[in-house]
Amino acid sequence: MKGPLNGIRVVAVETFIAGPMATMWLADAGAEVVKIEPPRGGDRARTVPPIKGDGDGAQSLSFVRANRNKRSVVLDLKDEADRATFLELIREADVFLENARPASLSALGLNYGQLSKVNPRLIYAAVSGFGVPEFNKGDLPYLTAFDIVAQAMAGLMLRPEGAESGAVYPGYPLADIFAAANAQSAIYQALYNRERTGEGAYIDVAMFDGAIALNELAIIMYTTFGTIPPPGVHALGAPFGAYSASDGQVVLGVLGNPVWVRFAEAIGRPDLVDVPEYASGILRHQHRDTLDPVINAWMAARTTEEVLAALGSCDVPAAPVWNVDSVVRLAYARERGMIVAVDDPAWGEMTVAGNPIRSSLMSGERPAPAPLLGADTADVLKEWLGREA
Repeated sequence: MKGPLNGIRVVAVETFIAGPMATMWLADAGAEVVKIEPPRGGDRARTVPPIKGDGDGAQSLSFVRANRNKRSVVLDLKDEADRATFLELIREADVFLENARPASLSALGLNYGQLSKVNPRLIYAAVSGFGVPEFNKGDLPYLTAFDIVAQAMAGLMLRPEGAESGAVYPGYPLADIFAAANAQSAIYQALYNRERTGEGAYIDVAMFDGAIALNELAIIMYTTFGTIPPPGVHALGAPFGAYSASDGQVVLGVLGNPVWVRFAEAIGRPDLVDVPEYASGILRHQHRDTLDPVINAWMAARTTEEVLAALGSCDVPAAPVWNVDSVVRLAYARERGMIVAVDDPAWGEMTVAGNPIRSSLMSGERPAPAPLLGADTADVLKEWLGREA
């Protein structure tokens, strides 16, 4: 891929989503990403159904979704000879990213302190559930953490509507993907710093940290007022959320009194602006029991198209609620490069989510598929190290 990271070499020991998503985005930007996988199965994501194909030609959807534009090299890091080969690759790399179990690479002599001796300019990015043990005290860094663990412990699973009676998982790996975005951002920072100073860096990205950052509004409301905001609503304003038109749902985002004035005009109720109970966003939030019936009645008498036309004419933030089928068919999403085709060796042509960064530096070319296990071992060892596998 042509992009701003052409010439940057990345070595990754990664699995599942948080690490692989970060390096996939780096690969989309032109970095050469070499994914080190163990023999006999590779990345554990390869074993998660649904799977198509057999043996070394099998591809899992869980693997495909986060590994396009990469190269796969099989090395057994528990084997002394393969570990020596790995260190040779590290010597040639700009970035090393890992989301292995905490302390597992240290046990093999492959932590930051050891790798930075091999390559002082190396940028070492560790992605984990709760941070690396070197920087943290206590037991949390050693917890086995998937996305759902970080979301639960950061309070995110008690934020969605319906969580009044218990935790609700939103259905997508929010903490994983945000950790990937944070890792990518930190790597860009470190690359820029290295250009100025010549120094490498040690990056510690925790899913838990990112999940706390995503819950920032609930945190500041609680620490300021001493109460936990109820699930499913915006703590600082109303109306804010999904409402039902006659043929579908529409979301509203009425934040701030200028938008409130325009909203009242849009629904033909300018008198609402003068109601004392609705004088601020927090007051409207507190009096949703009287405000929502007014909005519901107005919505129910109109189609989604009519609702959006009325609100749009007054510059009120509003949108239809779409499911994934509508998103995939949306021409605008395809034009933005967010719905892209990939020719997978096992699944054939697939449609996947694209890279969320648009830039004049990015090529926009069709991405390469996720690699088969070990498909690039011989080529990488020859190109990087000048020797046969």
